[in-house]
Amino acid sequence: MRKFTFNGVIGGGLIAALVITALIGVFWTPYDPSALGFTSRLAAPGAAHWLGTDEFGRDVASRLMIGARASVWICCLTVAFAVVCGTLIGLISGYARGWVDGVIMAVNNALLAFPGILLALGLLAVFGANQYGIIFALGIAYTPSMARVVRGAVLSLREREFIEASRVMGNGEIYTMLRHILPNCLAPITVLATSMFGWAILSESALSFLGLGVPPPAPTWGNMLAAGRPFIEQAVWLGFFPGLCIALTLLGINLLGDALRDKLDPRMRGLK
Repeated sequence: MRKFTFNGVIGGGLIAALVITALIGVFWTPYDPSALGFTSRLAAPGAAHWLGTDEFGRDVASRLMIGARASVWICCLTVAFAVVCGTLIGLISGYARGWVDGVIMAVNNALLAFPGILLALGLLAVFGANQYGIIFALGIAYTPSMARVVRGAVLSLREREFIEASRVMGNGEIYTMLRHILPNCLAPITVLATSMFGWAILSESALSFLGLGVPPPAPTWGNMLAAGRPFIEQAVWLGFFPGLCIALTLLGINLLGDALRDKLDPRMRGLK
């Protein structure tokens, strides 16, 4: 229990800090994140600019706040897309079984054969590098993992006594799935969705770093990291602070995910 409390508090605190920073960035930033200041190019962190300025004199702290907003928005929509589609596919596949399950799982396994980032790169080549293209590409890439987990949970639940009782009472198949099976799948869905948020943050940053994310001048942590690469020797803060934001966010998500797994997985209870 002590480990759960530590992981949950630290992880939740880091995620709360990310969300609060993103919300503050909607209404206020220290400077206009797009304002150019050629007289203050590559200024080191100080009283005027807390985290320094970039090669165009733009305030790094302001751009990180706007980048947090973009990252949170993209990742939340990506995870929501994957959870909704993956849960629906997994429910239908696991409950129907037979040839329906075979066809769905054949397509699902084919998608799982591709690394998520590689599949997203291929989809972005078709839909274009923009905010909603990233959401769709990453959502499609993560949906098969969610579908597989939900299907496994459904297969273990569909033959249980309370499901048989629901059928005997005359309840329809859709009602049984939504009323009795889906609520019992929420624990693995919650744990996997938490992990997916970390995957989405990392993948969005990687795509932006490669120039396939949100196009400039809109700031994201990934394209800020890429933009600071040529100046790594003379302005190390341009790469350090975006990288630190990504690392702390992933740390918070991993700690929170561990805490949720320990709390929701019955096999972990009593081991702490």
